[in-house]
Amino acid sequence: MSAARAVWSALDRRAVAAWADFEGTGGADQDREEFTERIHRKGWAHAYPPQILSVEAADDVATVGVRLAELVSGFPQRVFGDDLAAWAEYLGASGDDAALMTEALASPRLAKAARAFMRPDLVVTDEGLKLVELNVATSLGGLSTCAPYTRAARSSAYARFLESRGLGLDAPNTSQVWLEVFGGLTQRHTDGPLHVFEATANPADIDSGRRFFVDMVRSAGHQVSCGLVHDLALTDEGVYFEGRRIDAVFTAYTWHETRRYVPPALTRRLMELDAAGKVDFIGSPAAGLFDNKANLALLFEYASLLTNEERTLVERHVPETFRLSEETLERAVAAREQLLCKPASAYGGKGMKYGFPLDDTAWRALLTECLRGSAERHVLQYRVPPVIVELPGASPSAREVVLAPLVFGGRFAGTFLRQAPPREESVINASSGAESAGVLSISARER
Repeated sequence: MSAARAVWSALDRRAVAAWADFEGTGGADQDREEFTERIHRKGWAHAYPPQILSVEAADDVATVGVRLAELVSGFPQRVFGDDLAAWAEYLGASGDDAALMTEALASPRLAKAARAFMRPDLVVTDEGLKLVELNVATSLGGLSTCAPYTRAARSSAYARFLESRGLGLDAPNTSQVWLEVFGGLTQRHTDGPLHVFEATANPADIDSGRRFFVDMVRSAGHQVSCGLVHDLALTDEGVYFEGRRIDAVFTAYTWHETRRYVPPALTRRLMELDAAGKVDFIGSPAAGLFDNKANLALLFEYASLLTNEERTLVERHVPETFRLSEETLERAVAAREQLLCKPASAYGGKGMKYGFPLDDTAWRALLTECLRGSAERHVLQYRVPPVIVELPGASPSAREVVLAPLVFGGRFAGTFLRQAPPREESVINASSGAESAGVLSISARER
């Protein structure tokens, strides 16, 4: 593990100097309390003070993130063409799951929405930004953080202190980009305002970020209802909730939750109604083909299909990844100390195992067990240890960082940041206690 560094080089030095002076005024503790109250979301920890990146660093994250999202999500078509079944088989999707996902992606309407909401996760390392996974789902983490975090930061005493020096906080308008992309995927099926149904799958799912989502959708003049997808009435005329017609069903659940809680017949019926122009189904199983870590392995198995520019991008930013199989088992055992094993379609660091804490026997047993399981394909990825950086004001100040640019409709919409104290087996996720934030930068303003 890398030793602790000086202040993170990506930070704007004007903001670093201003923070030191602001902290010296004695107002930081009260500002932290007020900031935490404004941004509070049950079950989430948020970073204070805001870590403000230089414009150059923030732009680099955006550029790399968008380009990698385009490449990873578009590359399977280059390999498999229109043979969606072959792609699903490569990813290890089972018969019923593969059928549902490929049927969805075969629909032009559902295919348009499948890649609309993406988030590459970029670990900050000694060698630059490294892509560890590409998330593709309507229910992306970060959407309900970036905009509220930016608002809270701009309302803070620290922001007012920056303003007194002619420095203002800037960040992309995440909500506006999301609403514009969402608007391009939906249409009114009734005479009134667009009626959006935010669908959950798990009856125990109480998302503390839901209020933000509802307010954001309403800000565009739309009507919003929330409930279980099972509570919808699906008729030949359209989709109804509590007697009112629904224009768009937006799924606030993952593919894993679909498999566990939503009968395939219900999902397929929503797909049919979308194809008939009776409802817009935003969040179909089509996204599940893109939201799979085995797609990273394609970049290495079919490297000959990359352009020179793409090959350079992959070499610079993507750790080598390969699928776990009988053919790759010995390779995986031999490289144990350098590898980690990931369920290909899981999220939030679930089920991730490192090779270095185990001996060869235990590692082989783990991989053999993963091979026996039919419900999930696994991938092996070469470890990219996060660099330990110093973040002024954080406690402790030594942190590991993941930068996750939001890519909506191919457009950059802001960067979701997660930071955590260093650990040997680093999983820098909110579910593991990492602090979340939205990335801000400084723009000089005339005083």
